[in-house]
Amino acid sequence: LARRLHGVDISWVVGLVVVEDACRTTAAQVARQVARGDTASARQAESNAPTGAKVSTTTSGGWVNVTVEVDRSLGRIGPVHLRGQARSPMEPGQT
Repeated sequence: LARRLHGVDISWVVGLVVVEDACRTTAAQVARQVARGDTASARQAESNAPTGAKVSTTTSGGWVNVTVEVDRSLGRIGPVHLRGQARSPMEPGQT
C-alpha cells in the first residue's frame, strides 16, 4: 500500500481528519454544557480541544453556537484551516 498520495503523506491526511473530528466533538460538548448552564463542564470540554485551537461561543435567539478552529501545517503544505461547529438550544431557565 502506497504511503504517499501525490506527494502527501497519507498519515498526515488521516491526522487532519482526526483533528477536524476533535474540533467537531469539542464544539458539540461545549454547546451542550453551555446550553445546560454548566460552565464548569463547558470549560472542561474546552480543554479537550486540539492544541492551539480557538473556541468561540455565542448565544442568540435561545441557541448556543460554538466554533472550534485550528490551523495545521506540514512543511510546505498548509496551513490547513480546520473547523468544527455545533449548535444547541438553551434549556428552559437558562439564558
